[in-house]
Amino acid sequence: MTAAVLLLAVPVVRTRASEPVVIVIDPGHGGENRGGEVAGQFLEKEITLQTAQAMKQTLEQFEGVQVYLTRTTDQELSLEERAQIAKAYGADFLFSLHYNMSSEHNLYGSEVWTSAFGRYYSAGQTFGRLQLAEMAGKGQYIRGVKTRLSSRGTDYYGVIRAARELDIPCVIIEHCYMDHPVDSHQINAAGKVAEMGVSDAIAAAKYFHLKSSSLGLDYSSYSYETVSAPQGIAAPDKTPPETVNLSVLSSDAATGRLDLCLEAHDAQSGILYYSYSLDGGATWSTLMPFANLGTLTFSVTVPSGSAPVILCRAYNGYDQYTESAAAMPAGFPAG
Repeated sequence: MTAAVLLLAVPVVRTRASEPVVIVIDPGHGGENRGGEVAGQFLEKEITLQTAQAMKQTLEQFEGVQVYLTRTTDQELSLEERAQIAKAYGADFLFSLHYNMSSEHNLYGSEVWTSAFGRYYSAGQTFGRLQLAEMAGKGQYIRGVKTRLSSRGTDYYGVIRAARELDIPCVIIEHCYMDHPVDSHQINAAGKVAEMGVSDAIAAAKYFHLKSSSLGLDYSSYSYETVSAPQGIAAPDKTPPETVNLSVLSSDAATGRLDLCLEAHDAQSGILYYSYSLDGGATWSTLMPFANLGTLTFSVTVPSGSAPVILCRAYNGYDQYTESAAAMPAGFPAG
């Protein structure tokens, strides 16, 4: 993903208007491949199937579309088999549905992964932005549409790679993080899981300019920005943020209040989160949303009698961070 991608504010035109659009939905995981799991709460292979069923049921109410699932039961499939099923159905697009977890249980938000190559990147980026707009409408924090490459320079994710080899655009939709309280309340009931699938369906309907008389929805003239194919490979951001500056705007030793200003920039993948430390990096706050603001002001309260040494970290779209220089506000005890 690079900042130089060209955006065209024109609608995508379906090239096979006389034929139905064929959409294949892939519920991630299945069988022995359970996916992520939050004990007693969420099992990824189950909620991806629930989401896919809701997406299919919604899309089938639109005209000029045929919708299929790669699996309808608790079945294990290889990534290649998922793409092959899509090819057998004559898919115009393969949507692989997932839910996220992070190793430190500290990340939250929605993201979409797509191919780094040619028209598959263009299709994935264009759809991904529509899908994330639906997620933003549900109150989800947006982590972006991204690419990832293997050590061989091919698409990292097997289902995307296998689909591209069969000439099918494909994205992986990571709806939210099951293991973070910022996100988990969005899927803590069956109806909420189904709503995720409905949002996916609406994004697909917008992308393909579909119309549903029964739902009273008409996206046949819907206009959106389309992302052009990259010149070469749309490689992921491999570098941490370029700029992270922290300054103290005001301090009050009597109350322990500090007003801080954080400036952070990343030209390739933007700034998603920030965190701060009051003790020189021994402990850190949870990740806070930055949302590419450029400059953000916030306040913290220092424990009574402490000698604060303030640091900030800013995290880009690929979760790489840069740490600021330390700030030591005046008026507090010496360290």
